[in-house]
Amino acid sequence: MNIVKRVVLIFSLVVVAGVDILIYWNSHLYYQAKDIEDNEKKIEILERANQFYPLNDIVFYELGKAYFDLGNQNLNDKAMSDNYLRESIQNFNRSIRINPASYFSHYRLAQSLLFMSYLSPSLDVNPYEEYKKVATLLGHNHQIFYEVGKILLSRWSELSEEDRDFTLEILRKIGRRKDRDKIRTIMDIWELNVKEYGVMEKILPEDARIYRMYAEFLGEKSLSVDERQRILVRAEFLEFEKANGEYNSGENEFLYFRVKEALEHFKSCLNILEKIKFYQNLTQQNLINHSEFNRLQKSVFMNLGKCYLEEGRELKEFQSFLLKYLALEDKVSAVGELESYLRDRGLVSEKLNASFDNLDRLSFQLLLYFKQNRYRDIVRMGRLLQQGFVVVPEEKREDYVKILQLVGDSYQKIDYIYDAGEFYQKALEIEPENIDTLLRICQNYERLNEDGKVREIKKRIDKLMSPAEIVLKNLTINKGRSFSRTLILDGRKIILDLHFKNSREEISPLITIFFNGRVVWENYLKEEIISIPLESKVGENVIQVVAINRAVDLISLRWKTT
Repeated sequence: MNIVKRVVLIFSLVVVAGVDILIYWNSHLYYQAKDIEDNEKKIEILERANQFYPLNDIVFYELGKAYFDLGNQNLNDKAMSDNYLRESIQNFNRSIRINPASYFSHYRLAQSLLFMSYLSPSLDVNPYEEYKKVATLLGHNHQIFYEVGKILLSRWSELSEEDRDFTLEILRKIGRRKDRDKIRTIMDIWELNVKEYGVMEKILPEDARIYRMYAEFLGEKSLSVDERQRILVRAEFLEFEKANGEYNSGENEFLYFRVKEALEHFKSCLNILEKIKFYQNLTQQNLINHSEFNRLQKSVFMNLGKCYLEEGRELKEFQSFLLKYLALEDKVSAVGELESYLRDRGLVSEKLNASFDNLDRLSFQLLLYFKQNRYRDIVRMGRLLQQGFVVVPEEKREDYVKILQLVGDSYQKIDYIYDAGEFYQKALEIEPENIDTLLRICQNYERLNEDGKVREIKKRIDKLMSPAEIVLKNLTINKGRSFSRTLILDGRKIILDLHFKNSREEISPLITIFFNGRVVWENYLKEEIISIPLESKVGENVIQVVAINRAVDLISLRWKTT
């Protein structure tokens, strides 16, 4: 009995040793063949490896790859290529039977089946099931995930509803990584093979940066302008929400006296707000509430000023933020709170200072008074100006003119029209071409019914304003580029006409027009002249024309009041 056991044991050991030797030679030949570039020689060595041990899935995998490469190299000979691809499919199937979890084998098999479907459309082959298996097995290899998604999207018309849903799920996972290069490639494939806007909307992550990239893509490819604008509206809404988040973070940091961190959040908030062009004004959407936008703007200007103040800066270093705040703020109580805040920190005095040594501070304090309807206090200070002699340095002339304007405005508010005119004239003597002052004088003369002087002032204003027609010689706005021009206007409503050269090309140019930082027109150019009603502001107004999808020639621009 013991002899039998020993014989069985020895036999078993011999068998195990023999199998190990066969496996060793199989692996040895596999590694020998793996890096050989000559596919026919590689196949010869791998076939020998299978003679030693025919159960190694990676040997069949390499055989499948070699046959696949040969099939690609012999596409000019359909029969030979077809034969190689069949061998490739057979070997990948053997690899999968040995190791069903090998997603590389499933992926390569799907590729072979896909190429076979190109060569022999009549054959009943379905590569999509293999691609689905790859995606199901993966979970972590995003590069192959991405390749699978691209292939399925490129065959969109052939996919069943189930396979389409599966494809969208794959591509959504790629989209969540927000890799701009990969998403751009997906867009190109979508444009060539799908071109259904709802499909791309399901793929893209909810991200303002990606939405803007998609909108740019739609414009470059001369696709739907309505879809482009809808996406831009969505992007701007997300940016507005982000700006709110930055503002709230800034307030929280400021509450705990982390001024430097608060300042960065407020700056970020302002930068985001400045990028919003209000595309929703071109559509039926109204995602951003205008009053909420203005409230946020006012608050961030105020808090930027406070941050600089807490850092110990001089008023002149952050006064620009407070002036922007005051330009938006109309509530007397809010302006009063700002004045109290600044007075507590010694930046403005409790009463208007009779000294004119610090004209920029005085002009700022006068504005605070004016916004609080404290006209008589300003008038009293104006009388001091009339009684004294003020020497104004060259660099302070602008501040002094603002002071004279505010005093004149205050006299007008209490119906002292002649006194108001005197201060406006003093301001005009310092800056004879100040359109703000000229408009004030014109209004003053209108109240006094002095028609002759009104006509004379209007002539002076007209000379300062931009020409009613500006001819642009040989101006070509290249694709993706913009043209800007500053117009000096008097604040009235205007009709702006832009005259473009007639385009004979098949693709109409897509044009975007901005006015003072807001989008006012965007569409494909169907006519040579675009007419846009606009509300101007006193002084500088900026018109910007952007060529989205191709170059365009701008001949002239004209404006007229309404």
